[in-house]
Parts: sequence; structure tokens; C-alpha cells
Amino acid sequence: MAAAARRQTSWAQARELAAIAELTARRTAAEEADDHDYRILPAREAVTEEVAAALTVTGNTAATLVHLAEQLTGPLSRTGDALETGRIDMARARVICDVTDALPEQVTRRVEAAALEKASDQTTGQLRRRIKRIAQRLAPEAVEERRREAVRQRRLELWDNPSGTADLALCDLAAEDAHGIHNKITAAAHGLKADGDTRPIHVIRADLATQLLNGAPLPDAVHAVLAQAGATDQQNGGTLDLRDSAAAPRMAGIESSGAPRPNGAGPPTPAATAADPAGDAGSPNEDPAIPELAAMMARRLTHLRDRTPAAELPTAVNHAVQRTAARLARQRDALCQGDDDRHGRPGHRPPASMRREIEGRHATCVFPTCNQPSHRCDLDHTVPWRPGITCRCNLAPLCRRHHRLKQSPDWNLHHIWPGLLLWTTPAGAWYIVRPDRE
Repeated sequence: MAAAARRQTSWAQARELAAIAELTARRTAAEEADDHDYRILPAREAVTEEVAAALTVTGNTAATLVHLAEQLTGPLSRTGDALETGRIDMARARVICDVTDALPEQVTRRVEAAALEKASDQTTGQLRRRIKRIAQRLAPEAVEERRREAVRQRRLELWDNPSGTADLALCDLAAEDAHGIHNKITAAAHGLKADGDTRPIHVIRADLATQLLNGAPLPDAVHAVLAQAGATDQQNGGTLDLRDSAAAPRMAGIESSGAPRPNGAGPPTPAATAADPAGDAGSPNEDPAIPELAAMMARRLTHLRDRTPAAELPTAVNHAVQRTAARLARQRDALCQGDDDRHGRPGHRPPASMRREIEGRHATCVFPTCNQPSHRCDLDHTVPWRPGITCRCNLAPLCRRHHRLKQSPDWNLHHIWPGLLLWTTPAGAWYIVRPDRE
């Protein structure tokens, strides 16, 4: 039963990728007929955002799906067929796609043929090792150039975890550099184990790396980790034999230089490093009109979708949203103006107090799947400045990528009410964004 369910899942995933490939082909064909404007997002990247919103996935996940879709309906069509028939699953298809990426077409076909011979009987690790050897033998120059290109894209990445911790990773380093760093920290960690630290080696390695990345020289980092281990052991009711803690720098193979840092070389506290883009003001109280207006828009657009042909839906949705915004304009403007002499602020640049209000209202970019903190975003005029005004009913944080997407053909962003926004896509889909999206 489980195997049959897996085959059915593979078929469904193949159909999903085929739909994404068809969407990509249509959008990119439309772009090729026009000169590209640097101020808008290229069609292929706009498709990625369209897929991200439709499937409620991150931009990176959507980019992977678009790439897979193009490969499995193009040069790796046999792999796509194997996925659709259930002979392989998505994980194996991704391995084949990854290993053949940027290889010459003829080599890609040969590696794919070799991969599919045994793919259904191998784990992803076994499959990857086998076809990497084949690719290396058939196209060593292409493999080496792909490696160099990956190293040129090296980066430091950070992820938050559900447990409240975070992961920090150095990605796409040269293999010799990555192994050298790991081996050096591992050697120091084993020295600490020999010097009496009873904790698992992976914990010691993590603590050493944290100390070093926080700027401590290795001898100071070793002292700090030993002190940390002693404190941990005392909390657990045990005792830690540090033997000769002064020998720690020597066992790490480095002469001690300079006095230890005051209070050790520990990392800053979370309170010192956590960035709260909204400051300490807390979440603003949501306008009670927003939930009602959002529900009203959802009902109207759903009703419209059910009775409108697909070809006419994008235009119909945009017109319906514009009509609703126009009907609400007088109330919206009166709410924003209050007792002021005029609606909005003079000039294009909003005052600092207004920026803080907008960033407090929306903690992130207002694209539905974007997590870019608002303090790193452009404060965009939904209706461009002149005729648009600088007011909280016409300002929202957009990261640079989604700022360009907003200006792409057939994408629209509407500001229905202060803080209530609505995106429409080239396909006629819509996404309502409220201040409480998070």
C-alpha cells in the first residue's frame, strides 16, 4: 500500500511540474516579444513568484520547482516520464537533475540513461555517488567549471528553527576549505575531550565554532568552552576534571597570545543580537474594519470567479477590486486625514514616524510568501507618487524583488484600506494581505 501511494504521489508531482513548465513557457514567450525593462522582474522570475503564491511556498522552493519543471519536460524528459509512471520519486528526480545541471547535452543524455537503469533500486545517496562518478568521467571540464561557478556563489546563510534556535551555514565553499575548517575545529574539540570535557564531540565543535565566529582567538575560545563545559556540568550535579586548563591552548597546537577576554569569549546574549524590526512597541491593534473588508472582498471575488470565463478573469478581478476601492475612497481618505488640513504628507519621502507606523503594521514585505523584514524593504507608494500621495493608505513595505514584480506586466497591487492590500496575478488569482499576516 505504501509503495502504491508513493507511485501515485510521483504521478501527481509530475503533473504539477508539467503545469509549471507550461506556465513558464507561456510567460517567457510573451516576454520575448518585448524589450526587457530593467525596472520589472524578468518573466521567468515572475513565474517563480506566481508559483510561490499559488502553492504557498517560499521563493527558493518555487525556483527549484520551476527549474525542475523545465528540465523534466526538456533535456531530462525521460526522467520526467519515469517520475510520472512511478518508477522513481521526486527525490531521485532531483538528484538526476542536480548532477546533470550545466553538463553538455550529449553527456546529460548518457548520464540520465545510466541513472535510470538502477535508480528505482538505489537510495538517493547511492544514486548520487554513482552518477557523479559517471559525469566526472564523461565531462571533467564541465564538472570542474560547475564547481568553480558554485564557489563564486559562496555565501553565509541563516535559518530560524521551530525550536527557537537558528542554523548558520557557510554554503558552497571550496571543498578543501570546508574540510580544512572542519578538521581544525574537530582537532581542537578532541583535545578538549582529552582535557576532561565530557560533552559529545558535536556539541564541543559547535561551541568552538561559535566562539571563533564571535571573534575570539582559538586559545581564548578553548578557555571559554572549557569554562562553559564546567558550568554545564555543575548545573547537572557533576564535576568536571579540567586537569591542566592552561594546557588547552597547547593541545590546540597554537601559542596563547594576550589575556583572556573578560567573562570569557562567549557570544552576545539573544537580547543583544535579536533584531526587532517593529521596535519595542509591540503589535499594533488592527483596525476592526479590516477583517470585515477582507471577508467581503474574498466573497465578492470568489463569486466573480465562479461565473467568469478563465480568459476574462484577470481583467474582471482587477475591475472589481478597483470599483470596491473607489467606493471606499471617501471613508478611507477621511480616516487618514482626521483633523489635518490635507490628506497625506508633502514630498515623496515619508517622515520617520510614518515609516515606523508602516513597519509596525507590516513586519515583513507584503508579498504573500515573502519573509524579508520590513526595515530592509522599500517603503513603496502603492499608487506611484504623483498622482499617489505619501500616506499610510498608500504605503507598504516591498522588498526590491517584489517591488519590481509589482511593476511587471499584468501584476497589480491594490491598497483597499490602510493596511489591507490585495495582489492580482496574470492568471486572475488574488491574494489578500492583512496586517496580521504573520
